[in-house]
Amino acid sequence: MKIIAVTGGSGCGKTFFTKLLVKRLSRSVVLPLDSYYFDIPEQIPTDKYDFDVPNAFDFKLFRLHVESLFHGDQVQKPNFCYDSGKRLADRTLLKPEEYIIIEGLHVLLYPDIRDKVTFSFYLESPLDVAVSRRCLRDINEHSVTAEHSINQYLKFVRPVFFELIQPTKKFANLVVENKLDSRLDIFIDNYLAKNTL
Repeated sequence: MKIIAVTGGSGCGKTFFTKLLVKRLSRSVVLPLDSYYFDIPEQIPTDKYDFDVPNAFDFKLFRLHVESLFHGDQVQKPNFCYDSGKRLADRTLLKPEEYIIIEGLHVLLYPDIRDKVTFSFYLESPLDVAVSRRCLRDINEHSVTAEHSINQYLKFVRPVFFELIQPTKKFANLVVENKLDSRLDIFIDNYLAKNTL
């Protein structure tokens, strides 16, 4: 059983890259860090909340689920709703597979998690491309304005990226450039044709 990590800044294509990996690694299960957000405190409006800092995530539960899957046990993955800022009542049953793919902003931040990782990818995009992707995603998926998305980026996303996320690039086994015209599907096919994860 192997643990594969996919990380990088917001808008760099982590989720898309992970979906491409899953299509090619048939015996895989994905543990997205975004599912492990704590509930937003009642007194803080969603647009005033920092979703990017590590303490926004329930790393105790995330670690437990990584460990459980690695040892062959099923887990009940939480599901987070951005609109309500709360975890949903329904959970998703995940069964252990040959490849456990952990994906998210901070999956290479802590040494105890890094030590369990077999191989890691760091997705890197030009900042203008990443910010544009993030803004379009927020508009389409969360029904917010471009102004809201950009304000969130400047206030929360950008500082955390430079302070905590970008420095984890040095821990990755492979840095993947995801430019505006990059073909991640072709990249993965070429990589897997020459390498075994």
